[in-house]
Amino acid sequence: MSATKNKNRVTTSLRLRMDIKKLAQKGAEKRHRSFCNYIEYLILEDNKAFPYPISENTPNSETLESMEQTQRGEGISNVDMTSYETFCKSLED
Repeated sequence: MSATKNKNRVTTSLRLRMDIKKLAQKGAEKRHRSFCNYIEYLILEDNKAFPYPISENTPNSETLESMEQTQRGEGISNVDMTSYETFCKSLED
């Protein structure tokens, strides 16, 4: 594998019960994945079911919804940026 593909990878050691490891190995085989790829898959699937931010810069669900509304053109009003006073007044309208 090239160095660029491994750029965002980190080596991690897991301590698992033997029966859990065997279950994961069977799951990986069943899905034609490597053991490591299967663990990544499980974590990503869990994150779909129970989303949590990956970094502090990830917007929360309320912000994401606001961003989507803005992209759809919903809830947008004309804002006058001529001066601070006109800006504040345009927000009230």
